[in-house]
Amino acid sequence: MKIVFVIDSWNDGNGGVVATKRLARELLNRGHKISIVATGNHTGNGEFDFFEIPGFYLPGMKESLDSMGFLFGKAKKKILRKAFEGADLIQLQFPFFMSRRTVKIAKKMGIPVFGAAHVQPQNVIAALGKESAMMEWMFHRLFNACLFKQVKVLHCPSAFAADLVTSHGSRAHCRVISNGIPREYTPRQMERPKGFGDRFVIANIGRHALEKRQELLIDGVLRSKYKDNIQLLLCGKGEDSEKLRKRGEELPVKPLIEYVSPEDKLLYLNTSDLYLHSSVVELESLSCLEAIGCGLPCLIGNSPYSAAPQFALDERFIFTVDDAESLARKIDYWYENRAELKKLKQATLAMAENYRMDACIDEMEALYHDVVTGRLEHDKTAGVISGKILHGVPNPDYKENKIPVSRVS
Repeated sequence: MKIVFVIDSWNDGNGGVVATKRLARELLNRGHKISIVATGNHTGNGEFDFFEIPGFYLPGMKESLDSMGFLFGKAKKKILRKAFEGADLIQLQFPFFMSRRTVKIAKKMGIPVFGAAHVQPQNVIAALGKESAMMEWMFHRLFNACLFKQVKVLHCPSAFAADLVTSHGSRAHCRVISNGIPREYTPRQMERPKGFGDRFVIANIGRHALEKRQELLIDGVLRSKYKDNIQLLLCGKGEDSEKLRKRGEELPVKPLIEYVSPEDKLLYLNTSDLYLHSSVVELESLSCLEAIGCGLPCLIGNSPYSAAPQFALDERFIFTVDDAESLARKIDYWYENRAELKKLKQATLAMAENYRMDACIDEMEALYHDVVTGRLEHDKTAGVISGKILHGVPNPDYKENKIPVSRVS
């Protein structure tokens, strides 16, 4: 099957882009032909057929978007029509400005088209450095106008994402399919770095930014009764890196605050005691997927804008969002129950099996088959949310499509 992904940016500073790259490579490995429409020149790597479109910044967002390597795309009819020639399916990844015109072009060419929910208003609002109910309402309207109300099918990486788009007006059939745990994130016997000793090691991985709330993690450790024996790892980089390093000087044990290699990331996820997730804006959470893939239990803030709490084993792994005292109490509890925490690795790995990559790609191929054959074009599916995993647990009503997508042409 020839699949065309239309996505504003192809640079790695954004979780939706990273997830799309992994999906495209997995599909390529299964024999599909993949083309990418995006801003920037990416023709050098030879993996996919690239079609470059011009890009632009929104006023007031240039600095933040630059830090993520992100541009909004412009839908150029000539480029899109060329990219879509011979395609079986068009997949739109972001609900931004070019999506509405792209849907119209695909429909005029008679090519099945559907969308994905990888962005919520808070992602954009956070990039602007603001908090505004009016802006939230405005961006929901924009996303509906550009994509969520323009297609009949949406891929949603979590039940939270599906609930969000349907509650704000989309009548699309929402298929919940995880972005999947990257294949390399598996439990491994690795030696803990000598400098960590017998300390309680807490890991956090992600871009250093306001919405990720890494500063809250420092505040939580500072309030812990056991702060003298806690090693905090804030692996990543971003606009808040220098501020975090300055705040880190307040901790009795010097934290690791730096960008780390993929090899070191695997080392830390396999040798830490606890993964700490404080981000307030998540439609799934790649970092939690990576952590549970290695068997590392996750302590997660209960943000109303985040799907990440689905990765908490139970209420003991949930703290009150933006509340350092609540976080400190949970840190202290698990410090005092380290033996039980180690035993819970097996429960974490059992949960991770629901999100392994092969199963997720199987589900994506089944979705592609349903879209191409028109199975989801009927009104009776409008507003339906379906998927093998809903709210972090198996969906008993899920019916797997056993027809190989490779047979569809």
